[in-house]
Amino acid sequence: MSILTYKPEREGRLATELEEYIRSGIRRGELKPGQRLGSAKQLAKYWKTSYGAVRQSLETLAAKGLVERRARAGTFVASDTETAGVESDARHIIGLLVPDIRIPEYAQVTRALQDAGQKAGFEILVSSTDNDRARYDQSVLRHLKAGVGGLVLVSPQQARISLQTLVEIENSGVPIVNYARTVDVVTWPTVQTDVYQAVYLPIRHLCELGRRQIAFLSYPAPDAYGMQMHYALYRAAAEAGLNASNIIELTLPDNFYLKSWSDTGSLFQMLNDWLDENPKVDAVCCMHDHIATTMLNVLSQRGARVPEDVAVTGHGGCADFFGIAPGELTSVDTRLDLAAAEMVRLLQTGGEPTNGDAPAVVCIQPQLTIGRSTVKDFKPVPSAQGT
Repeated sequence: MSILTYKPEREGRLATELEEYIRSGIRRGELKPGQRLGSAKQLAKYWKTSYGAVRQSLETLAAKGLVERRARAGTFVASDTETAGVESDARHIIGLLVPDIRIPEYAQVTRALQDAGQKAGFEILVSSTDNDRARYDQSVLRHLKAGVGGLVLVSPQQARISLQTLVEIENSGVPIVNYARTVDVVTWPTVQTDVYQAVYLPIRHLCELGRRQIAFLSYPAPDAYGMQMHYALYRAAAEAGLNASNIIELTLPDNFYLKSWSDTGSLFQMLNDWLDENPKVDAVCCMHDHIATTMLNVLSQRGARVPEDVAVTGHGGCADFFGIAPGELTSVDTRLDLAAAEMVRLLQTGGEPTNGDAPAVVCIQPQLTIGRSTVKDFKPVPSAQGT
């Protein structure tokens, strides 16, 4: 494993991700004692972040005894990481398995869980499985063998954990929490955003602004989620006196979502062509900030005014990953801080009581953060921090 082979595309929070990537590599044994990681300048170049941020991360790791920094030679994995900063009791480690950490929302989940875990005395061991089910299953089994104190599972996109792995997890007795997607054949608790509110809030907001030709853009969703989304969509519209003719739906291929961290060109063209076919649209509700930020770019190139001509909302609170300045995009904040705290609590307590064979589902209430993509003269309330 080379630390220079993984290159996120966006700046911001990358120093923290780099630190966790090195930590996880050492714990899994993929980064060997004495292995050279490269200089701070090399890492900054490959990770596309500042030299100062990388240096700070390396100094933090060095202070914990995980790496050694040698003048004019670079940074190396410490020769004895088992006794230098690595918790020997794996029960104080929570494993987090995500399909692909390069997708912004999973990077955000990682950071939120790290913060919540630290407060509860846990370290977070992250495994990014490239959305490959076989690799995902292997990572789960390695975590179980190591005796971790709990697992947070984000299932692979368009795939399920194998039955054999499910049996292994059940037999292990390790506490499990699913994030976002439930696994219907087991009773592990799931923490997810309230899907109904995530759709209802932005649609109601657009209706209150007087928008009458509203587009709803989303990625394919499981049947249960899809039903909730459609119910919220049409209920919010009906409450505003609109009917089905006022709503235009577009379901985008999953491949755009899986490449949301790097590829916007093909999505740009698709949305541009779609607007040619739907010229009367005056509002677009997007179920991912990736879609919303691409739509903003399309509208800008077409000379459309936002929000005067077309209002746009997103979902996820990760517009900064795609170069959108704070306060510009109205977006649904999924409150990952609350979700992460709930996941840690569930792992500590062994999960909530279930109703028969039905798993417990904890729904986190989202919030709509207003920006200038729907309210032109909107001015965010200054943060109270530091005052």
